[in-house]
Amino acid sequence: MKNLQKILSIVFLLLFIFTTPSCADIKSVKIRSDDRSLINFHKFEFTNTGQLFVSISSVSVSSMPVTSNLSRPDLSRIGFFLVSDYAFHYMIDEHSCYLDSKYISLLFTFQDISPPSQSSFNKSYAVTYPNSYTLAFANCNPLSHVTMDVKAEFYNTHNGTTKDYLPAGQTKLPSLYFNLSLIYLCSLALWISICFKNYPSFHWIHLLMGVLLLMKGFNLLCASKVQYSIKITGTPPHGWDVLFCVFQFITTVLFYAVLAVIIDGCSFLKPIFPVKNSLIIVIPLQVFATISSKVAREVLLEESRMWEFGSVFADTFCKMLFMVFIGIAVYWTSETDKAVENYSAKISLIRLFYVVFIVCSFIDYVCAVVGSDWAMAGEKATLVLYIVMFLLFRPSEESVYFGQLYLPVSEGLVGDVELGCGV
Repeated sequence: MKNLQKILSIVFLLLFIFTTPSCADIKSVKIRSDDRSLINFHKFEFTNTGQLFVSISSVSVSSMPVTSNLSRPDLSRIGFFLVSDYAFHYMIDEHSCYLDSKYISLLFTFQDISPPSQSSFNKSYAVTYPNSYTLAFANCNPLSHVTMDVKAEFYNTHNGTTKDYLPAGQTKLPSLYFNLSLIYLCSLALWISICFKNYPSFHWIHLLMGVLLLMKGFNLLCASKVQYSIKITGTPPHGWDVLFCVFQFITTVLFYAVLAVIIDGCSFLKPIFPVKNSLIIVIPLQVFATISSKVAREVLLEESRMWEFGSVFADTFCKMLFMVFIGIAVYWTSETDKAVENYSAKISLIRLFYVVFIVCSFIDYVCAVVGSDWAMAGEKATLVLYIVMFLLFRPSEESVYFGQLYLPVSEGLVGDVELGCGV
């Protein structure tokens, strides 16, 4: 227990260190002596009333090596542009300066920085054709290095005045997250009522499931607050994004803890996957997933894809791991059903949950891979999984899963083993 407390203390310390306020759809980036020919800053889905504001300062361009006889870099060959998702691949296939591509919308070049003695520039641009665009920077001067501070604001407008910093596909996220949080918190009240009415059938796993509902509700409430603040200001509220990451981590760990106890409950032989061992595996992976997801929102678009992949990989690995262990539990209970006829109802219960878990996990994985525009589809799949799990394993006198059954001594079984919930 002391070791677990130390691990959790380190976990929360890491979460607070790595969950500083993010810039959301106001991107501020410092570029230092960078010689890349292409830098992708951020991708945003605009409506026909979209706006983009770009500001650069502390701009300097130098040729390397400084002792060469190379002429001064051509400032007209260095600049910013927008490119749609559809056109991006065609632009990459062209073997020329990206600024010359017919697939881009050129915003400005460094030649527009006027007068030459100044090193800053800012301008707003209207996006009239709705699409998902990437703000990118191109440097077509070989061996030249660029230093600059970049600030970019991406937003759509309503009624010509109100700014909406959320992409077009995510503008309804705050209200949807809030509604889902109410559903989970109301479900908690219903769950407490069910537990009191069926107190003789109450086990400590039902208390754990209640805490899971509470944490999930708080997690979505924080998500709603963060998304709403981003929607109207472009940045998350101070502290709320940290709370969101903490509640997200707690919710995920609790969910897998509940799964582990359910698996232990259907295993009538020696426990195949103790809860303690499951948490030792899940906690580090979820710390990595939470930090990766947070870092992905902080860095440039090119780097964010790597961090997003790390987050998705950690979540997927946890789900796949539990799919395997639930599958093993289903197989073992199926073997026992040959000897214990009245155990078939319990097997059917865990099989049904197994199928729902696989389907919902697959939907959640697809939504995570596709991107944040499908975040609500993933949350709805999670809601379905929660509903099925709480219905199947609720406290009830008629519950076949938490009933007390005993195996007779027979070949392949280890003595008389209680077929309870493992709690």
